[in-house]
Amino acid sequence: RTMVLAVQWPAKPSSTPRLASPGFCGTTATLPSDTSRSVEFSAAAAAFTIAGSAAGLLRRKRQERFSGPSFRAALIQRRATSVLERSSLEAGAKLLEEAVRASQDTSKPTEFSSYSEQKNRQSYVSQQAAEEGLEDVSAVDEDGLPLVYSVDRIAKYWNTKPGELAERWSRFLRISTPFITRFLYSLINGRLWEDEGSLASQAVDNLQELGPTFVKLGQVLSIRPDVLPPTTMKELARLQDGIAIFSNSEARALIEKELGSPLHDLFSSFSDEPVAAASLAQVYRATLRATGEEVAVKVQRPGALGTVSKDLYVLRKLADVAQPLIRRFTADETDYVALTETFAEGLYTELDFRNEGLNALRMEALLQENLSPENLSRIVIPTPLMSLTTRRVMLSKWVNGVKLSSLPQHEINELIIIGQEVFLTQLLDIGFFHGDPHPGNLLKITEGEDAGKLCLLDFGLVAKVPPSDRDIIVAAVVHLGTQNWEGLIEDFVRLGFLAEDTDRGSLIPILQRILGPYLKGGGAQSMKNANFQALSQDLLKVNLEVRFSIPPYISLLARSVATLEGVALQGDPGYQIVAQAYPFVVRKLLKNEN
Repeated sequence: RTMVLAVQWPAKPSSTPRLASPGFCGTTATLPSDTSRSVEFSAAAAAFTIAGSAAGLLRRKRQERFSGPSFRAALIQRRATSVLERSSLEAGAKLLEEAVRASQDTSKPTEFSSYSEQKNRQSYVSQQAAEEGLEDVSAVDEDGLPLVYSVDRIAKYWNTKPGELAERWSRFLRISTPFITRFLYSLINGRLWEDEGSLASQAVDNLQELGPTFVKLGQVLSIRPDVLPPTTMKELARLQDGIAIFSNSEARALIEKELGSPLHDLFSSFSDEPVAAASLAQVYRATLRATGEEVAVKVQRPGALGTVSKDLYVLRKLADVAQPLIRRFTADETDYVALTETFAEGLYTELDFRNEGLNALRMEALLQENLSPENLSRIVIPTPLMSLTTRRVMLSKWVNGVKLSSLPQHEINELIIIGQEVFLTQLLDIGFFHGDPHPGNLLKITEGEDAGKLCLLDFGLVAKVPPSDRDIIVAAVVHLGTQNWEGLIEDFVRLGFLAEDTDRGSLIPILQRILGPYLKGGGAQSMKNANFQALSQDLLKVNLEVRFSIPPYISLLARSVATLEGVALQGDPGYQIVAQAYPFVVRKLLKNEN
């Protein structure tokens, strides 16, 4: 069951290899003779294989159960499996067809198309270093990699290194395939609960081994108690600030290189081991020799830029292949190329720590202008030392604190009120919001004059929301809170989620069934008593019939909202995010002169 893909390579160079997947009963495809070097083929084959494996296992499981007493259940499962087999086979074959065609033209290097839609070409990621002239947008590092995100310049770089791209794909498949196989086997054989702990541990180990890009993706799930069971949550929590460290000698050497002085000249004390390790960097505690001030020293992981840029290059190629296929088979008009670009630009920008320092300074100034004195007095943003901050090393004021998510429920509830007020101010008042507020970045200060306050860390990823969209989001919260589905649909049209010619009447009952239970609170747990047959039909209808699109900056906003709601749910399992946001929105409306 683990060997689900076979490639028959020809004896003669003039012949062509053939691909077969037993999951599709021996379905084959003829491939060009030079396909072995194609990154696109590797990606397509992986998707084709996984889909085939899942469909094949489900079919065998269905056949085992079909002869049992539960004829109705078996019949439903047979129909569902047939749909899965048919759709995954068709989509997988189309993906192979598109990818192989793309790989056949070797006369010129890859050149990515622009954003597929003019409206999505705007950047939503704050790039303070470039905006303030601290970094030339055409600058490269010592290896020739761009220091400011540019998909075309990254493509130009990696086009000269096909061997490294092939090695990266091989590494991804070698690490991920055993986990995917175990997960599918446990799922289909009803062993998920029994295998949960070992699967979660293996998944986290795999994400760490694959590097920063995959750790970032895993962090999105690491704080959703309403979605994941406690054992899995405990394992995923390692992705927040417990990532495996790199060597101290490398860290010290990089600090001396970036700051231009020996460590003992800069610091009177420096911790022997890092106090925290994250996806892109690790942090040491030190004391400045010149001033005696305690500081946090953040050091970037060696090779982070190369690993991240390589992963983002491959993701962008997949988006170019996948987008036309998604639009061919569904009514989804989302610009996935732009979504990928937004994620990529945000992650790439985090690799320049000067952006983080400048973002923190700007955020502090904007909050001082927009937060009430009472709320402002309850938060702390550690001051960055810009004179001792470079692209790969950052110094900031040291604070003693504990993660918000590790506190007792009543303490989480006290501080999350401040957190949501700060986030809503960032999003709806100033349009400049923290794009990565995972639990490792939200602390309760435990010592000193600021003890008891909420500390906000890591402003490497900050996003901007256009003023016009802020007003529509306010209206959407009001319409959602009052269950005014007609008004909410109009808001979705204005935000670009839905097309102008959307059939409003057919959408109203769907929104009632999907969003109605969510308003009661509890996050995803609110759906546990829902009619899943009706919900499945609704989602299928939306996917196949309703033209919809996801604006690019929503990918950043959704992660922030999901994380904050996840922390709040740990303090209050019945937390109602819409109800909690409603008073803020009403106050904003009452103050609005328009």
